[in-house]
Amino acid sequence: MPILNGYRVAEYLTPVTVAASPVLLPWVETSGFTRVVGWYATAGGTSAPTIEYGTDGAAADADFTPQVIPVGAVALDVLGPFMRVRFTQTVADQTKLKLYLQARA
Repeated sequence: MPILNGYRVAEYLTPVTVAASPVLLPWVETSGFTRVVGWYATAGGTSAPTIEYGTDGAAADADFTPQVIPVGAVALDVLGPFMRVRFTQTVADQTKLKLYLQARA
């Protein structure tokens, strides 16, 4: 079923610890939208959030290069039929994390 324009496809507000890393959000089918827009804020440690893509909604596909989610305003093209967000935390625990991504046609 296609995702509607403006639908929130990812939201995460819990700081990630090194011990819990990586944190994987659920797979989202990307039919119905071609971009994601939103906001990412972080503090503490070293964070490497990415969007991973897959063809089956069960596993990341190595043929799709993960996209880095930059701090601040986010506007990224959707590259595959399924996507998920991966948070990788190194060095020290995060003290703040806010991620919102919405679908755009």
